[in-house]
Parts: sequence; structure tokens; C-alpha cells
Amino acid sequence: MTDADDDLLSGLPDGVRRLLAAPPVTDKKLLELSVTWTGLQRDEARMVDVLRLFIITWDPLEQLAARPDGFAIVNADLAGLELVVYVPVWSLVESAAARGVTVAEVLAEMTGSAVVTASAHGHEVAAALASHQAGPDLLSDRAAGSALGTPDIALVSADWEAIGLGAITDIVQHAFGPVDLDRSMVELAAAKGSRSDCPACAGRRFGFPGELAKSQSAMCPDHRDEAEAVIRARMDEADASNPDGWGALADACDRLELPHLPNGLATRLAGAEEATYVDLEPDELAARARLIVEAASWFPGRRDDFAIALSGEPDLAGQLPDWVVGLVLDLGRARLGEDAVLVGDALARVDPEMEAFLDGDVAVALAQAGLAEAARARIEANLARWPNDFWIRLHAGDALVDLGDLDGATAHFNVALSMADETDDFEARSYALERLNLPGRRSPKQQHGRPTGRRKGGRNRSRRKRRK
Repeated sequence: MTDADDDLLSGLPDGVRRLLAAPPVTDKKLLELSVTWTGLQRDEARMVDVLRLFIITWDPLEQLAARPDGFAIVNADLAGLELVVYVPVWSLVESAAARGVTVAEVLAEMTGSAVVTASAHGHEVAAALASHQAGPDLLSDRAAGSALGTPDIALVSADWEAIGLGAITDIVQHAFGPVDLDRSMVELAAAKGSRSDCPACAGRRFGFPGELAKSQSAMCPDHRDEAEAVIRARMDEADASNPDGWGALADACDRLELPHLPNGLATRLAGAEEATYVDLEPDELAARARLIVEAASWFPGRRDDFAIALSGEPDLAGQLPDWVVGLVLDLGRARLGEDAVLVGDALARVDPEMEAFLDGDVAVALAQAGLAEAARARIEANLARWPNDFWIRLHAGDALVDLGDLDGATAHFNVALSMADETDDFEARSYALERLNLPGRRSPKQQHGRPTGRRKGGRNRSRRKRRK
């Protein structure tokens, strides 16, 4: 992400400038700002009165490709109408920098577009709300938004605050349409035998879903069962109303407490694992390499967090995904040796336990890229640092095969075989024997072995901010 320097942030109040200059991009946070104009027509002024703007550091649907640079929806309930705009902080800064304008100007265009479009298409917006269908694209008329003039922008939040279910629901609704999740307060029935330590027996009402779920463990058995039935019934109704939207909402909530890739990197890497099964053009591989290096830079020594952030699945912690590690050799085959070095070094900083294996892969990638001098230098450095490492020896042989030095390769494969015999490692022995049997005929697309024995409530602001 382009840093928000003083020039980009000019025209904003000091408090807004301070908070946007250093957004907490590794946390899932939002910042509410107010945007107001004077001298507007009545319908536009009415929309400004119900306008809310949130800058976000995390997109709940980050794993979908081609995400927009902002999201705007209209909500309506008993409290009235609400026009809500969400802008990812990285999109905001990158857009301003790319166009040579200020952050304030971009925000004016986006929120102004929402105001103008919502006021001009009031009947369509009302019909969409009534039918639970998508309405007009509220951020499509940036020119009209800019034409409203320069607004006053001010802080509503005192600081960045945690994203909550309300914000996630709004952003899911923007993509998939409304999900009918009943979030009204829950009051459970009176139990036969009241218990003083049960909050439901004491007549307490619970916010849904978080407060009710967290309170279950303190309830008496009858109320615990009733709470579970309420949760299940409401979730089933939400699922029936919009299965795709409910699935996206539930997935985003599951990932709320997990590490994520900052600055929209997950969107840019969406589909990367599936794409490893097709031959990519060198420029595509180089672009992916840059993204992986940037993503890895946020997770030094934090392999498990990096693996979870890449996948969104906590069960995949334990080792780096194969498609990420395999990128080193993919780059070598594409003759992108320098990129292979950058990726290998970046991944080694994330997972120091795998440094020797990755350094061995880098040597092979350099050889495959035709960078013979650099490959031999890396082989020599690797052997000096890890003379007794099986993978360093095996990959030294692999690199020498690619350089046409079959005698040198055979010598390293024999040393690797002896190491495997000494440790009685059957899998390692099979890798070494495979190389010895076919040292000069290894397919250029063959994947090298990798180690396997390693560690394995109502519509208010609090809806958009996670309760402490």
C-alpha cells in the first residue's frame, strides 16, 4: 500500500490526518468519519443527514477476486433510513496516489456519489429495500459526487475501533443481498427450577448472536438448551433467506479473530492456489512473487499466522502451503531467478525452521533460470552453512543436474543417501535413490521433495464495532 503522506492527507482535520497516517492494518478495525456539505437540494440534504462513512482496514469478503474500491448500501428499519459507505484504507490511499489527488477528494467523490445517486433514484432504492434486492450502484457517479463541492470531513470515532457484525452484514449485503438474520434481543422462558447463578433465570435479556452464545456456559441446563434452540432456529432462517449471503456472513465472522493479510493482499492472491495447476506467463508469476514477498514481510517468524492468513483456515496452520513454497521453483523454471531468491528469502524469514530447505530450492531455481554463477555461489554458501543437512545436499545435486554437472550431482546424491541411511529415514532415502537412478533425465517440471516430519443489536454504531 502507498503510505498516506502529508500531501495525500492535506485538507483533512488534524485528528483525521493523524489516524489515517498510521492505520492499524494488521487489525480488523474501522474509523467513522462525518461528511457534510452546505447549500444542497432538499433530497440530497436529507441523504447527507443519514450518511455514515467508515474507513476499514479489513474487507470481510477479501478472498473474493476483483473486489471494488468501496461499498455503499441503504438500510432501513424502525429507526429510519441510513446511507452507509465503506472504504478500504488501502484502496483510498492507492487511488489518491495514482490519480495525483488528495484522500479528501476521493472521499468527497465517493460519498458524494452515494448522496446524489440515492437521492436521484429514491424510488429504485425504496423498491430494492422492500423486495430485498440489489438497488442502483451508489458509488458509480463519482463526477456528480465531486460536483457537490468540498465537504467538511470530521471524526465521529475517537480512534480506530473493532469491526463488528453490523459492518460485516452491510458488506455481505452489498455483494450478495440482504440476509434475514433476526438480531433482536432474546429473553428466555422461565425455568421450572430457578438458579441464582443462571443469568437467564435472573431475567436477563441477551443480544444476539454474540452475547447469547457467550452466556450459554453460565446458564442452567434448561436455559442452555433453550438458548441453543433459539440460535439454531434463527440461523436456519437466515440460511433459508439467502444461502450464499449467509455462508459468506458466517465465514467472515469465523475469520474475525484470525490473522489476515493486510492491505487487500488476500484479494490480489485469490485463486493463486488453483492457478498453480496451469502454466502462468512469466509476468504473472513475477507479479505473484511480489505479492508473496509483500505478504510475508508482515509475518516474520510467524509461520502459522501466515498460513492461516493465506487460507483463512485455522486448521491449515503447521506449515507453509505447498503452492507458496513451490513458487520458488516455479519462478526458476520461468527463468525468473532473482524473483525466486526474493521469495525464498522472504519465506525463510517467516519460517526459519525451513530456511535450509528453501535455500536449497533457491539454488535449484537459479540453475533452472540459467544463472549458473549465482547458482554455484548459492550451492557453495549453502554447503558451508549446512554441510550435514540432507535437503541442502539433495538440492545441491538437483541444481548441478540443471547445470549439466552430472558427476557433481551424483556425488551430492550419494552423500544425501548416506545421511538418510544414518537416520533411517525411508522417505529421504527414496528421494535420494530416485535422483541416483535418473540423474540426467529428471523432468524440468519435477517437484523436489520437501520435509514432512516437521511440526505440524439495534441499528446503531455498535453494530459495526466489536463489543469488548
